[in-house]
Amino acid sequence: MPSLKVWLVLAACSGLLLVASCMSEQEIYEAAAHEKELPEWRILARAREQHGPYIKWKEALIRELVNGSSIMYTRFGPVEYTVTGDSGPYLIVMHGGPGGYDQTAALFSGLFGNGLRVVSWSRPGYLRTPLQDGRTFQEQADVAAALMDNLGIARAAVLGYSAGGPPAVYLAAGYPKRVWALILECAVTQKWVISSDNLLEKIYFGHLMYEDPFLWASDVTSQIAPRLIGMSAIEMESSLDRDAQKRLMDAIMHDEHKVAVLKNLIKSMSPGELRRDGMENDVVQLGSVRGLPLRNVAAPTLIIHGTDDADVPVADAHLAARLIPASELYLVRGGFHVMALTDSSDEVTFRRLAFLKEHAPGAD
Repeated sequence: MPSLKVWLVLAACSGLLLVASCMSEQEIYEAAAHEKELPEWRILARAREQHGPYIKWKEALIRELVNGSSIMYTRFGPVEYTVTGDSGPYLIVMHGGPGGYDQTAALFSGLFGNGLRVVSWSRPGYLRTPLQDGRTFQEQADVAAALMDNLGIARAAVLGYSAGGPPAVYLAAGYPKRVWALILECAVTQKWVISSDNLLEKIYFGHLMYEDPFLWASDVTSQIAPRLIGMSAIEMESSLDRDAQKRLMDAIMHDEHKVAVLKNLIKSMSPGELRRDGMENDVVQLGSVRGLPLRNVAAPTLIIHGTDDADVPVADAHLAARLIPASELYLVRGGFHVMALTDSSDEVTFRRLAFLKEHAPGAD
C-alpha cells in the first residue's frame, strides 16, 4: 500500500517540527491575525517566525483566510462568510468536513461567474464561526437562515456536500418558503461513521488531519509531487480498483485545472487546528443521524452521487431519492467523493448549473 506509506512518512517528518517548539498554536494564530504581538524575549519563536517554513506557511494561510472572508453577527453569534458574484439568485453552500468557507472555491469553482451569487460560509466549529453557534445539524440550519436574514436574502438554493448534507436538508425542510432548490452532492443522509475497513481513513481522520505540521508537509508535497497526494486521496475516497485509480490519476496529471483542484483541496483542510472543533462535532453528529426530514423537502432536489464513492454509500443516495418527493438522482459512473477530480467533472458542473437555471426564481 504505497500511498499509505506516503502519509506515514509525511507524518513522521512533520513531527520533527514540533521538537523544541516554544510557540503555541494560539500564538501563531494571534500573530498571523495581528491580534497580539509576540513578546520580544521569545527569541526562538521570533527566529522560527522569520525563518521557519512551517511557521511562515501557517501564518500566510491564516492571513489569507482572514482576509478572504467577513464576519456577520447573527442572533446565534458571529458567522464567517463570503459572497461571490454581484447579481443573480443566491446559492448557499454547506461545506463538508474538514472544510470551511474556502472549500467552495476549492471544489465548486464552476459555480462562480455563471449568474449566481454564491454564499460560502464556515459552519459552526470551522475557522472563525464558533461551535457554540450551533452544534446539531438542525441548529446549523437555523444559523444559515439567520445569516440569510442578516444579508437580506429572502430565498436561496442550497448545495449540501458530504457532511453538509444534513444541515442542507434541515434548511430546506424547515424553511420551505426560503429554499427554491436543493442539491445534495455526495451527501450524508444516513448515519455515518469512520469506516473500520478503510485503514487510511482511520489513520487520517483519527490522528493526522488535526496535525498542522503534517498538513504543512502534505501541502508542500502536493505542490511539488501532486501525484503522491492524489493517489492517496483517490485510494481513501473511492472504491476504484488499483488500475482504475492509476488511470484516473494519469488523467488528472494531464489536466492543469484538476491539478489545481487537488492542491486547493489539500489547502482547504488546513490549518487543522482551526477546523478541529467542527470536524470532531461533525463526527459525533453524523454518527447520530436518525431520520432526516427528507420527506418534508418540498424544493426541487438534484442528488448527485458517484457509483464508486467509498466515503458515503451510493445506497444512501438511492434512498434519499425515494424519500424526497420532487427529486432526481444523477449517478456518476466511476465517480467518487470528490467530483471535481472525476473524469465526469465537466458534466457534473453542467448538470448543477442547468438544474439551478431551470428552477431559479423567474425561470420559465
